Amino acid sequence: MATNARRPQTPSHSYARKSRGLLATVALFTLGLMLADSASARLFERRASAESAPGAPPFGDPSTAQTRTINVDGVSRTYLIQPARGGGAAAPIVVMLHGGTQGPEDMWKETSMPTVAQQNNFIVVAPAGLNKHWNDGRGAVLGGKASKADDVGFLRAVIQQVVQQDHGNPNAVFMFGPSNGGAMTQHFACAAGDVLHAAANLISNLPTDEQRDCKNAKPLPWLSINGTSDPLFPFLGQRRGVVKNGEEQPELLSAEQTFSFWADRARCSQQLSNQRVGGTDDQHYTEKRVRGGCAGGAQSVEYIVHGAGHTMPGRPIKSLLVRHYIGDGSTDVDTGTVVWDFFRSTLSGG
Repeated sequence: MATNARRPQTPSHSYARKSRGLLATVALFTLGLMLADSASARLFERRASAESAPGAPPFGDPSTAQTRTINVDGVSRTYLIQPARGGGAAAPIVVMLHGGTQGPEDMWKETSMPTVAQQNNFIVVAPAGLNKHWNDGRGAVLGGKASKADDVGFLRAVIQQVVQQDHGNPNAVFMFGPSNGGAMTQHFACAAGDVLHAAANLISNLPTDEQRDCKNAKPLPWLSINGTSDPLFPFLGQRRGVVKNGEEQPELLSAEQTFSFWADRARCSQQLSNQRVGGTDDQHYTEKRVRGGCAGGAQSVEYIVHGAGHTMPGRPIKSLLVRHYIGDGSTDVDTGTVVWDFFRSTLSGG
């Protein structure tokens, strides 16, 4: 005779079900802790978006780059390089610096710059920070230990080697990077800006200590790109003494003060022109600001990505969980394209 009575659970079945529930809870809690850590958020964000925006040049493939080793003060360091095609004039050099907790391979495949370099026949170089961090002068990083390496000396040596071995143009050396790489770009510009022709900081602000101590007086045309909703390098700046991940953080200028600092040093005009670039609504769009009349006839340019967080433009962020911790992405512009277009404009003086 059929019956609808349920079989009683054995103690082992009940224990297994409770164990699975406990493991699921622990897993969710652990994931929350990981993502609450800004460095882990960046690692998670890298996996969330590996393709470029529709219509933009493809991101680079690190397997096609050459890996080189250079000894600097007894320390063996590495970098990736994609040389220009030979037979012509000395080629411009674009040095791109990865963010904290990243490596050159990550930077290579998160921007279209290697593809843009192939299309325009310039050299692109991606050096490796020790332990995946740059000694950018802040003395604190958002995850892991701050580096004490002589990265200024290392980057000088890399540029010199590329000029000598790869027919690089010493008068057309450019540098840019996001986050820790953007802070390192600014630190290098202050310490060794004489070797640069122009530079760019992405999703990063200038520390007030760096502003005070910046020694290099060479006027450098400058590009800044920042999101207004960046939780790691706040668009409005950061007061001294803020503690993140158990570390006291340095005071930071706002994104607009950072751009003004570099544009002023480039002796640009105070007159500012504004242009809206793309966007879906009044909360999510990109604003391009230009200060002309800089030394040598160049311009300095600022992109304000309204509604975007701690991610380079041109990378769609599909995961809602990732957006919660690092902010939204933007596809209004492509990072590799706008950075190279800016660098190239400085070679022609406008």
